[in-house]
Amino acid sequence: MISNKVKNSESFNIMKKTIFLSIVALGMLLGSCAVNLSGVTANYHRASNYFVNNNFPDGTHKLVIENQQDFDMVFGEGAVMGRNGQPTKVDFRHQFVVAVILPVTNRQTVIETALVRRLNDRLYFSYIIEEGHATNYSMRPFTAVVVDRNEPGDVVFQRVTRQDLQQAGITYEGPSPARPPL
Repeated sequence: MISNKVKNSESFNIMKKTIFLSIVALGMLLGSCAVNLSGVTANYHRASNYFVNNNFPDGTHKLVIENQQDFDMVFGEGAVMGRNGQPTKVDFRHQFVVAVILPVTNRQTVIETALVRRLNDRLYFSYIIEEGHATNYSMRPFTAVVVDRNEPGDVVFQRVTRQDLQQAGITYEGPSPARPPL
C-alpha cells in the first residue's frame, strides 16, 4: 500500500513538471511572437477626411490599395468646412494606401497609426486600437496612410500597445489633440 502512495506521488510530481514545462514553453512561444518595431521610418502621411463606404463588407480588413478604382470601392470622400477640410489626395502612380478597417461598433473606437517602418523588403504598419464607452450611434473605425511607392509593398500589419512602444524605447504621442479622449 505504501508503494502505491509513492507511485501516485511520483506520477503527481511528473504531471506537475509536465504542466510547468508546458506553461514555460507557451510563454516562450508567445514571447517570440512579439511585435517588430525596428527599421527605418517610411515615407508616409495620414489620409484624412474619408469614410468607409456603407456597401463595403463588414468585418476586420487589413488592406494595401494600389489603384484609384479599388480605393473608391472602399472609401468615400468626407470633406468638411474649414482649413484642411478636403480629403487627402492620393496619386496612385507614385503612392499606395495602407488601411485597417474594423467592424461596425457602437463603442467609441480610435485606430491610430503608431509606426510605419521599413525593414529589409517589408513595410511594418503598426497601429493602436483604443476602445471607449458605448454610444447611441454606430461607427466604422479605420485608419489609412498614403505611402510612397519607393517603399516596399509587402506589408506586415501589427497591432501594438503603448507598452510595446515604451519597451522598445519609442515615444508615442497618442491620438491627435483635436480628438476627444476616450
